[in-house]
Amino acid sequence: MPDEAEKLDLVFVYGTLRPSLAAATRHLVADLEKVGSATVRGLLFDLGDYPGMIAGDGIVHGDLLRLGSPNRLSLLDEYEECGGPRPLFRRQRMMARQATGELAAAWTYLYARSITGAVRIPEGDYATHLREP
Repeated sequence: MPDEAEKLDLVFVYGTLRPSLAAATRHLVADLEKVGSATVRGLLFDLGDYPGMIAGDGIVHGDLLRLGSPNRLSLLDEYEECGGPRPLFRRQRMMARQATGELAAAWTYLYARSITGAVRIPEGDYATHLREP
């Protein structure tokens, strides 16, 4: 019987793993199928070189990508520093609303450390935030 990771083949990305922002991470997402734009419930923060999302009542904009293979999660987990005694992010299952209005279950990465001193991105879109002066 397949485990949950094998059944769930979508990942919601909102920062440096978004295909349009993936300069340094292109090797991780280049061959993943972009399903389309989507949003999830949460709060987005600028953490310097990357954003971090925490649970909350806001809206975070990003992209849904199809993993194609469950072993891709281990590569993304490694990039997001999910392991160890003090992980940077933790992977969680969330419901993403696609541009069509349909809901889809997807993995995403929530920031696992303190956001004290971090700047909130009120519009919830890291790509837009990067373009602001």
